[in-house]
Amino acid sequence: MNNSDKEGLGYPTQKPERLVERIIASSSPNDGLVFDCFMGSGTTQAVAMKLGRRFIGADINLGAIQTTTKRLLSVAKELADQDDKYTGFEVYNVNNYDFFRNPLEAKELIIDALEIQKNDAGNVYDGELDGRMVRIMPVNRIATKADLPELIANLPIKTFERRKAESPSDPVEKITLVCMGHEPDLKASLEQELAEYKLDIAIVDILRDKAELQLKREAEADVSIVNGKLVIHSFYPMNLMQKLSLRKEYVEDWRQLAESVMIDWNFDGVVMAPAVTDIPGKNELVGGVYEVPSDAGTIKVKITDLLSESLEMEVR
Repeated sequence: MNNSDKEGLGYPTQKPERLVERIIASSSPNDGLVFDCFMGSGTTQAVAMKLGRRFIGADINLGAIQTTTKRLLSVAKELADQDDKYTGFEVYNVNNYDFFRNPLEAKELIIDALEIQKNDAGNVYDGELDGRMVRIMPVNRIATKADLPELIANLPIKTFERRKAESPSDPVEKITLVCMGHEPDLKASLEQELAEYKLDIAIVDILRDKAELQLKREAEADVSIVNGKLVIHSFYPMNLMQKLSLRKEYVEDWRQLAESVMIDWNFDGVVMAPAVTDIPGKNELVGGVYEVPSDAGTIKVKITDLLSESLEMEVR
């Protein structure tokens, strides 16, 4: 797509809607389900919505998620009076993506959450926990056998040899690998690579073994109905505030921390269909006060902060 075209969003790989329309119309039935796992600027989803198809999109690029979300909100407004179109959609963060897109910060927070005694000096172990040396594997993907050569290259082999000579029946090292998902034979592969040494290897899989672990602080908000208006009194995105070293008492205007506000006046308990999409322009702030329509039921509010992390809550 040429950026000078009226459809152009400035996204480098954007495709013309007419081209994607031909593909979807010729390869999917009416009311069908269309999946684009590298959705980019969301052309597939936008066209699917216009053609009355349901859709799923995925992308690892946060900019793509933001571009697509805003694009679909615009398309949904255009189709608001067409009952045969699927104009409601949800945005999901899978496997803590919003948290783990910053690997360095994620590693630090894993160390804190697991109460690992940090090792700043070493180049192989990240710390120690319960008498075991800890190595944190890549946190933005699953750990695979391809990660083992780097680990093995930095292990203190001379120390292993000395310990083996001193106590042949004891492990030369107790190692815990901390992973965000891992190949099932990861432990066996490491043991095989170092078969000449007796190693005590354990794997802690955050997604499987520590699913309840609190890896990030949840946002907080105070929202109520006052004189027929929905009022957001305060919004505290705790992760963003932590990055800014900002405490609640120093937040002068919560709107400075918000990227957008979306409101569904009659939430069905399943899919949020925003009737209000407050996405301000540059150097503007969200409103924070919204007129409640007379036919409002269960109200769903979604506030997104400057890190694109969202808080959703219901107001009755």
